[in-house]
Amino acid sequence: MLILASASSARHSLLEQAGISHRSIVSGVDEEEFEYSSASNLVKSLSLSKAKSVQLKLCKEELNCFSQEINSIIGCDSVFVFEGEIFGKPRDERQAIDRWKRMSSKSGVLMTGHAFLYRPLLSAGNRDIFFNGLINEVITTRVEFSELTSEEIINYVSTGEPLQCAGGFALEGKGGMLINKIDGCYSNVIGLSLPWLRKAFGKACC
Repeated sequence: MLILASASSARHSLLEQAGISHRSIVSGVDEEEFEYSSASNLVKSLSLSKAKSVQLKLCKEELNCFSQEINSIIGCDSVFVFEGEIFGKPRDERQAIDRWKRMSSKSGVLMTGHAFLYRPLLSAGNRDIFFNGLINEVITTRVEFSELTSEEIINYVSTGEPLQCAGGFALEGKGGMLINKIDGCYSNVIGLSLPWLRKAFGKACC
C-alpha cells in the first residue's frame, strides 16, 4: 500500500481515479520554516520532508511501521513560478485578484516536488523493514492563461477556489475554464504527476 503524505483532496482524487490503493496521513510539516535557493530546491526539499515526517509518524504512533502491507510513501509540494516570482497560495482575495491580472494572457511554470520513499526488495523476495529507497525529483509544467476581463477575474476569485491552490488556480476545478493550454504533465498541475509515479513504482518494483 502507498501512503500519501498529504491532506490534499486533489492528490487523493488523482490516486483514487488511477485505481492506486493508498491511505492519507498528514505530514504536519511547517512550510514557512524552509529556506530555499530556488523554487525547484524548495519543492524538492519540502516533498522529502513531508515523506520523512510521515515515515516517523508510522513508527512513533505504531501504525504498523514494519507491516509489509505498507511499502511506499509519497510526499509532494507545488509552487507556481511567474516572471521569476514564486506564487504559493494567495493570502487573500486581493492578492489573488492582483496575481490574476498579471497572469492574464501570459504563462508560468507549475513545479511539483515528488519524494517517493520505499522499502527495497531483498534477495529473498521480501522487502526491507526500512524505507531505504528514495526517488526525489521535480516535475515542471508550463501553464498558459486565457486573456481575462476584470469581471471574469473577480468572479473566479469570489468562488474561493484560488485561495486553496498554489498559484491561485485549480486546473481540475473552475479554473480549468481560464487556462488556454498546458505544456507538460496534466496531473502534475493538479499536484501529483501520475506518469512520474508509474515510473517510480517501476524502479522500486512495488
